[in-house]
Amino acid sequence: MNATESQAIDNYVPDELDVQIMQSLQRDGRESFSDMARRLGIAVSTVSKRYVNLVDRGIVKIIGRVDPNKVGFNSYAAILVQVDGIQGISRVAAQIAELPEVSFLAMRTGEYDLEVNVMCCDNNHLLDLMNNHLSKIEGIRKTETVMYLKVYKWGQPELSLIR
Repeated sequence: MNATESQAIDNYVPDELDVQIMQSLQRDGRESFSDMARRLGIAVSTVSKRYVNLVDRGIVKIIGRVDPNKVGFNSYAAILVQVDGIQGISRVAAQIAELPEVSFLAMRTGEYDLEVNVMCCDNNHLLDLMNNHLSKIEGIRKTETVMYLKVYKWGQPELSLIR
């Protein structure tokens, strides 16, 4: 891939039809291309080509979304992490990202540098994660953990909000 092709991929903005296809996949990832095409009033080949394009560009990733409660993940927490020195944030974040319990990781503003959302089987699992894994990462100065008592919604962003 040359530089122009790479830039074209990086600057790609999904059009209305792409958004409709992505919304369909979010509602029901198993919907057939023919059903989707019929509902959208377009050819099956158009849905197929658009789908392949979205996957190839990395805009759409096909995953199986599991309901964590139904498979034994019953302890959720947000762990705020303060890192020694701004230069260490990326290194610490890379190590945290490797922990299998991590479902969300972001750099943030404020007193803490990183926010880590984790899903654990129970509180003992969460304690093990914090005491035997997170605390061993060099460069973490301080953490604060906030437990989620009940999660009311898991989801993806609503694509109709794209402008």
